[in-house]
Amino acid sequence: MDIERSTETPTGEQKPRMAAPELHVPRLVLSKHVSGDRFLDRVAEVVNRLIGSMYLFVFITIGIVIWLFAGNIVGFDKTPWPLLLTVLNLPQLSIMISLQVSANRAQRASDARAIADHETLRAIHQMVQLELQVLDNQAEVLELLKKRWAASSRSTAPRCRAN
Repeated sequence: MDIERSTETPTGEQKPRMAAPELHVPRLVLSKHVSGDRFLDRVAEVVNRLIGSMYLFVFITIGIVIWLFAGNIVGFDKTPWPLLLTVLNLPQLSIMISLQVSANRAQRASDARAIADHETLRAIHQMVQLELQVLDNQAEVLELLKKRWAASSRSTAPRCRAN
């Protein structure tokens, strides 16, 4: 972003102004644009897709139902709750970590979108300020033209003479 001059805010602080806000092109920022290209970034993407999928939810739900019924029938788990809860609690730590990783990735994407939106809003705001300056200048020119026209119409108006 090129800085041309600064503008004064209502509080009196100076803010930089873009040199050509009309040349600003809004950016579309998607999550894939801010995801990294490193190996761990790709692993995090795969884990996020897996942990956050309905397929995993359905698979775990069906597995629990089968465990509850088959544990008694086959006989590997006569009292299903203690062993089932132990087995289900084991992956919770890794799932909690993957949820935090997912939240961090979502936050990065959100921050990038917010920055892009802010740049666009600043450009729009500066263009509106420039338009208001042009309108103020046009109003001044119009007032000057009205005064000159009124003055010239009085000087060139036919005068009546009394005989």
